[in-house]
Amino acid sequence: MIRQPTSAEDQYSFWRRSVSGERVARIEDDPQPGFYKRRMVKDGPFVPVEIWMDQEIDPITGELTAPETYLAICNAHPCDPLEVWTYCRPISAEEYDALTGARQSIPAMADTHTKIDLGQLAAIRP
Repeated sequence: MIRQPTSAEDQYSFWRRSVSGERVARIEDDPQPGFYKRRMVKDGPFVPVEIWMDQEIDPITGELTAPETYLAICNAHPCDPLEVWTYCRPISAEEYDALTGARQSIPAMADTHTKIDLGQLAAIRP
């Protein structure tokens, strides 16, 4: 039996369709690869989340040599995709990059477990 890897097109279908504005059904225990944001606490700043599929592929046959698994990184730390998935909101790759940089350039965004007033933050930014 040939075990073909899931194509990138299929892997990122949910994320692409969601970012484009389509309402796509979400299955609670089935994380989908893509770029997302979430909050670590209520009213805290958004942090970036990336979910992807890890595939071990035989370079000669192109077949899978192990089961496909999901991996994730949340707020620059490896995490369990199932634990973060239900809190994730799809975002564009550009917004993901901006969130990743915001933690470094805006001190209030670095403390992800504290509520912040984003209106007040915008008023003090140059």
